[in-house]
Order: sequence, then structure tokens, then C-alpha cells
Amino acid sequence: MGAASACMVKICAYLKPLVVYCNTAKDEHPDNARFRKEVEAWTGIKVTVIGSDKYETTDEVFEDTQYMSGVGGARCTTELKKIPRLRFAYPEDVHCFGFTADEQKRIEQFESNNPDMNLAWPLATVGMTKAHCLKMVTDSGIELPAMYRLGFENNNCIGCVKATSPAYWNLTRKNFPEHYRQRAEQSRRLGVRLVRYKGVRIFLDELPEDATEKITEDLSCGPQCGDARTSNDKSSNVPPNY
Repeated sequence: MGAASACMVKICAYLKPLVVYCNTAKDEHPDNARFRKEVEAWTGIKVTVIGSDKYETTDEVFEDTQYMSGVGGARCTTELKKIPRLRFAYPEDVHCFGFTADEQKRIEQFESNNPDMNLAWPLATVGMTKAHCLKMVTDSGIELPAMYRLGFENNNCIGCVKATSPAYWNLTRKNFPEHYRQRAEQSRRLGVRLVRYKGVRIFLDELPEDATEKITEDLSCGPQCGDARTSNDKSSNVPPNY
């Protein structure tokens, strides 16, 4: 749960919504558990935790499927979030996601890709941006999740495989060297060039430690992530421009 999702729950609390968290806790910063509990107290809404019947961690997904990420999205999101969510939901449910007013293109794309879902966008409807959400959380007295405080723009799993930015990966290397080492070894073994450096896809173990290039990208780990499919051919991890 990030700041935007927390604010969405707060402004919808009067409706007594069913708030669902797809469990990726073993890959997230441990401070996220603290943040979720404080948001529950702030909103008065208890979060329902669901998860995969098959996997507990992103590493289990990557090793079993031999797929990390590609043009179809990230396989971890498909297995740990999309499949459990679809299994849990009813056809008549109204789905609310924490997309903000400055993410209109993402909203339009998601609506286009999911014409059969009943969708609502509480934050965008009231004009709340990501900056508004960060301020609303801090003004409430709740400390932002540790990942934000460390300089990350999203509260994702540590070492998110959707990231391509050298700045993101070197920030990960600085704060979580063991996670970085593991991703570097794993992506090299599976043939996945996760980072874009000077316009070219490279392996993490090729990234200079002083690289600071920042790439604007959508790292949201939610339902808009594509349906990443697997193949026995490891090259399926690598789209043509990788």
C-alpha cells in the first residue's frame, strides 16, 4: 500500500469499502506493515489480505516460470496480484484503484483494456494528485513508508523488475546491496536486460555505479500491469529492443 491507495481508502471510508491487499510482504520493505496498520487506524477500515495459492515471493515466480519482465508486463504481478484478485472478486464488484488526477492516460488505458470491469477512480474524480496524497498522509501524522523516505518514487517490492532507470537501480544498489546482487545474478542467468543505459538495454552487472540517468516510467504494481505470459524459451523475457 502506497500513499495514493491510503488516501483513496480514507476518502471512501464512509462507504465501508472492502479493501484488499495482495500479499507481497516478503518482497517489500518491512516498514510497510507498520504503514498499513496506521492507515487502518486512520481510516477505520481493516485491510483484507489475499494471495497466491502457488507462490509467496517474486523469486519463486521468476525461477518457476523462467520469466521476469518484458513487453507483456511483469510475471510477478500476474501471479501474485492479478490472478488472486480475479479469483477473489465477484463480477458485479465495483473496482476502485488509487490512480490520481495526474494519471489520466493510465486511467484511459486501463478502461480501454478492461471494458467488462465496473471501475471508479475516487482520487481522480476529486482532483487529487500524487503530491496531494503525500501531503494528506503526512498531515495526518502518519510517517510515509520507508521506500519514499529513501528516495524511491513508488512503494514497490525491493528491486522491482519493471524498473529500467539507472537511477532507480543504483538507488537500490546503495540501500539494498544484497537485493541488487541477487537481481543481477538472476537476470543474467535468465537472460533479462533489466536496465536501459544510454539508450541501450544492459544487464544489471554492467551498470556503472555512478550512473544517474533517470527514466520516467510506470512502476505502479497494480492491475494495469500487462498479462505477462511464460514460455520455455528464455528469450521470451527479452522484447526486441532489449
